[in-house]
Amino acid sequence: MTTARLTELCQLLQQAAHAYYVLDAPAMEDAVYDRLYRELVELEEQYPELVTPDSPTQRVGGAPSEGFETVEHRIPLLSLDNAFNPEELRRWYARLLRHLDREDDTPLPMVCELKIDGNAMALTYENGVLVRAATRGDGSRGEEITPNVRTIQSVPLRLQLESPPVWVEVRGEGLIPNQTFAAINQERERQGEALFANPRNACAGTLRQLDSRVVAARQLDFFAYTLHLPDSTDALPATQWQALEWLKQAGFKVNPNAQLCPDLAGVETYFADWEQKRHELDYATDGVVVKLDSFALQDIGGFNAKAPRWAIALKYAPEEAPSRLLRIVAGVGRTGVVTPVAEFEPVPLAGTTVSRATLHNAARISELDLREGDTIVVRKAGEIIPEVVRVLPELRIKGAKPVQLPQHCPACGSELVREDGEAATRCINSSCPAMLRGAILQWVSRAAMDVDGLGSKTIALLVEQELVRRLPDLYQLQEEGLAALEGMGKRSATKLVKALQTSRTRPWPRVLFALGIHHIGPVNAKTLAKAFPSAALLGQAAIDEPEKVLEVFGIGKEIVQSLAQWFVNPSNQELLAELKGAGLQLELAAAELESQEQAKMLNPAVSGKSFVLTGTLPSMSRSEAQALIEAAGGRVSGSVSKKTDFVVAGSEAGSKLTKAEQLGVQVLDEVQLRGLLET
Repeated sequence: MTTARLTELCQLLQQAAHAYYVLDAPAMEDAVYDRLYRELVELEEQYPELVTPDSPTQRVGGAPSEGFETVEHRIPLLSLDNAFNPEELRRWYARLLRHLDREDDTPLPMVCELKIDGNAMALTYENGVLVRAATRGDGSRGEEITPNVRTIQSVPLRLQLESPPVWVEVRGEGLIPNQTFAAINQERERQGEALFANPRNACAGTLRQLDSRVVAARQLDFFAYTLHLPDSTDALPATQWQALEWLKQAGFKVNPNAQLCPDLAGVETYFADWEQKRHELDYATDGVVVKLDSFALQDIGGFNAKAPRWAIALKYAPEEAPSRLLRIVAGVGRTGVVTPVAEFEPVPLAGTTVSRATLHNAARISELDLREGDTIVVRKAGEIIPEVVRVLPELRIKGAKPVQLPQHCPACGSELVREDGEAATRCINSSCPAMLRGAILQWVSRAAMDVDGLGSKTIALLVEQELVRRLPDLYQLQEEGLAALEGMGKRSATKLVKALQTSRTRPWPRVLFALGIHHIGPVNAKTLAKAFPSAALLGQAAIDEPEKVLEVFGIGKEIVQSLAQWFVNPSNQELLAELKGAGLQLELAAAELESQEQAKMLNPAVSGKSFVLTGTLPSMSRSEAQALIEAAGGRVSGSVSKKTDFVVAGSEAGSKLTKAEQLGVQVLDEVQLRGLLET
């Protein structure tokens, strides 16, 4: 009965997710979906041995991986040759006809698909279930990113076919939609982190995240476009157009703008039609992929040294526009980094009107040799981010002065600093109002102290009127003073004071993240707080014993250096003292400490050790083994590295066992694991 209900819930939720994320036609109310999902979670917690790889609960992202394994592609992922105008397309078509031994004017049906500016991936399914996802890599070998791809809602974990093939490999493009990309960059700017240049870079960086929970939060999307099946498959598609239909029936999201063109003229019309229409889409495209429709003719056409002869990427020219530079303005982020922004006369570009573009840093200004009043050429990087490409010196006003970053902070007037070897120019005044505004936004964010009712406008007023000069001042705010602020009112002031008082109880890991130390995200903060249960212990280790911090799982040199730089600063030590005086939690609660110590005392052989599970164990599922290991204080990772302590291998163990033997990692069977757990 339980198994049947689990199966039913999985099917209902998979159908609802497919309707929402792939068909864009919601078939179930959110409240109903949430109720069914909660029921599934509760059943799987009660019966972990019944959790299947294609369960909707497996999309949320698990514990961070230690690294990525290199995998061989079953079929190479070759690149495409490029054409940059219709004339080059015609020359390609003429060459193709010669290889096919056809007349010069023979019309051949071709499929046109928009060239998505994302990241190619190869997905492998066995008996209908997703078993592996890999990056393109060098075309022959890529990195396995299966846990990350599982979080993409438009990637089916199980094919929607009654009789799935023994195996199938699906190629497609991972991407981040423009609106999602804008929200990610907005959050990174608020956190004082470097902005992604374009959605493609953001997607590439996301897919290589070791923590799949980060991937899940960034809401990637996926379009499938290529299909490889065993020759023995029933009703094997004979054309690319039929393959796209097969992919749709299997549950994949296929780009709806693909078109079957009867001849070369149809391809040219499609290319011309989408040159402007593509700017209306919510994802970046930079051209059209043209493929010979017939698989039989593709086989005859074959390949050259690096690409198929039967396909080509017809690229659009990057859209550029000249404009006149009006001024350079500088903004200051939470970490003090000063970013120059060029303001210029508005120009239409890639479907929108733009008048501002980041110049990144002083080095970029110098590289451009930018002068006051220059005529500049602007384009949208990846069709999204405006950037200054070059200057037109022939139009320069005689005697124009070079543009430079200000020597003093535009927010506080302090002298700016640029250290040797660094591209960034910084304000180092910890009381700078711009930095303070950013620090407060970080402090009150949901993943940090979660203070509801304190938005950017209110923060700006608090800093401007000097009601808050440092973070601890937040806990001295009174209802009367807050109620007098524009747009606040007595009721809102009362709620805000209450929210601030409640935030005093947030645990040490969240306080550590809220401090805004460079490279310390919520996951790293939790890991560090567990290893160093107080601010004093963490600071001492970072300054005096950095090697101890490096021993912590998932912590690298950049993080240790950032911690040392932060804790050695006297003003930050004063900040910690003031926060402690205000009642903030700068150490783990006694109950948490006791729990950690009990775990170590109960099983020192397992506590703090890193395990990797591979193969099928005789009498327990992997999820059951993982639960037992974690209950004893161990960690379970998805890949083997030098930091792995034990690999638990069952029958049909694969490459993880091989790698463990190569690295000399101790290998356990189920009997040995049980013995270790009972120590």
